[in-house]
Amino acid sequence: MNTVGLLEKYELFLSKLVLEPMLYKNKTVEIDLKGSLNPSTLLDNLFFKKKERLGFQDFYKKYVEINKQELEKLYHLHYKSKFNPKTFVDGLKARLYRTQFGFLTEYHAYFIAKIVFGESNVTRDVKLDKIGVDFQIYFENNSYNIHIFVDTERSWYYRNKKSKDKNVDDYYGIHVNLPYSLKNNLIHSLKFLENGFGIYKKEYFEYLKQEIDNDNIKNNNIIKMNSNGFIYRN
Repeated sequence: MNTVGLLEKYELFLSKLVLEPMLYKNKTVEIDLKGSLNPSTLLDNLFFKKKERLGFQDFYKKYVEINKQELEKLYHLHYKSKFNPKTFVDGLKARLYRTQFGFLTEYHAYFIAKIVFGESNVTRDVKLDKIGVDFQIYFENNSYNIHIFVDTERSWYYRNKKSKDKNVDDYYGIHVNLPYSLKNNLIHSLKFLENGFGIYKKEYFEYLKQEIDNDNIKNNNIIKMNSNGFIYRN
């Protein structure tokens, strides 16, 4: 099946997800989940290697089943003195929901990029994810490291903080901020499926390609967005 067919099948999966927006507000478990507890590793293994599509609840159950002992250690080491087990479970479920939600959005953007830039020119793997790059586009003899996040002041702050604290932008290639907007009628607005899940539009990546062709994209020089598109650092 070609990328267009895979994208259509994936969008059908996304459209049938049961969303739980209230989970976004629970942020009691915010510690870095490292090693075997890193949910991105399991998501990558399921979605890319095994081609197994799980909804939010099924993914949570599988994650807990695999990591039960490590999660018990995490609770006793960092959270037992702060709150009870139920509060920890609720916070963990919310944390995994947000992580998977972001992963699914990035995965959709990855498909769109492959359609616009070429099947073999777009790559992603766990190594890139762990250093903070969602996927990489190779185009016109350059590697473009794509960073996906929502276009809010808070998300820009954490994107810049990660860049500074974790040296994300030291990784070779041109780092490109490609935020999406929850507002309507913007070049980077999401398209919303019937269940409310937001997906990237092909036109946004075509605009990115145009800006690359026009030699406007430099390393980490996209600092904001407006209704017309990217705002660049002077």
